[in-house]
Amino acid sequence: MKKILVVGDFISGSGLTQVIFNVFGYLNNNYQIEAVAYGIDPTDFTDKKCKKLGWKLHRVIPVTKNPIKHWRWWKSFFKTHEYDIIYFNYSASWNYLPVIYAKKYCPAKIICHSHNAYYSHTFSNALMMTLLNMVNNHGKKIFDRNADVKIATSIEAGKWMFGKTSSDVHIIDNGLDLSKYQYDSNQRSIIRSRLRISSDEKLIGFVGVLQDRKNPLFALDVFAKYHEINPNSKFVILGKGPLKIQINEQIKLLGLGKYVTQIDFVPDVNNWYSAMDALLFTSKYEGFGLVALEAQISNLPVLASATNIDEIFATNNIYKLSGLNAEKWADKLESIFQSSKGARKSSLDPNLKRFGIEKQAEKIFKLVGLYE
Repeated sequence: MKKILVVGDFISGSGLTQVIFNVFGYLNNNYQIEAVAYGIDPTDFTDKKCKKLGWKLHRVIPVTKNPIKHWRWWKSFFKTHEYDIIYFNYSASWNYLPVIYAKKYCPAKIICHSHNAYYSHTFSNALMMTLLNMVNNHGKKIFDRNADVKIATSIEAGKWMFGKTSSDVHIIDNGLDLSKYQYDSNQRSIIRSRLRISSDEKLIGFVGVLQDRKNPLFALDVFAKYHEINPNSKFVILGKGPLKIQINEQIKLLGLGKYVTQIDFVPDVNNWYSAMDALLFTSKYEGFGLVALEAQISNLPVLASATNIDEIFATNNIYKLSGLNAEKWADKLESIFQSSKGARKSSLDPNLKRFGIEKQAEKIFKLVGLYE
């Protein structure tokens, strides 16, 4: 039986974590899977999910909390554990020592999968950013040299992790359980009833970690402008993160307390897309952009930043907007609602079939030697 170690953040609500569960949850029981989490999950969702899948989950202290303990843990771990395949899932290349230790101490095939096209977190201090960039650029060389298989969610994500001159980077779209995200009128009624939202009210949504690269403050500004156009509207924010306090302050400042609902985490985000009337995908940059794809599967209108990769603009339900003019975004929302006709469909747009989890999993398993 092949033994596989999957490394990721394992945080509830994380797109990276979702990709891991989507792909490796698709494997049969002929493989023994263990996982290492380098993130802190504020809920026990990922721990329960790993237990349900039969995976042993190890949690290492985050490198941002104590880098010395983090790196010592990895060194000791790989000295005392053996695997056939080690699958690293990262968003940047600066934390490269675990990859070096894996290569040095564990006779395994090393897979590195890039899930982003920029840092998940940045520094406001210019000197710190300069140092981070230096370390990250060195890390690209380490990842490129030590990975037996290099995978990225997009061309941009591949260049970001392995360098612009790297070869043999396999670009594989993120995959989803398509049937799970299709529109469900029953779930729409249940959730909207729970939120006390009437059938004639417009519910605008935002889904994602509340950090700068997701641009949630701009999404709130867009809703504020739209609420001026249509007071019969509400906004739901699904996610938590470092900007939550600032968002709360902005909600109070704008006088929108009665119209905005915040929920840190929902395990059934697929059902929430059915409850919404539109989604704001305001990210400044993404390796791929799962949320925008999930919403399109639900036939939900999506307003997305033009800075996102072309692959996510897969249907006629997603609209590309340039710049950070909240009034322009709000006007576009109103235009979409005014032009929409008929009931929302539950059928799947044919353009989305290529994003099925079966196709992604098959490509990955074939690359790493697990294809049966």
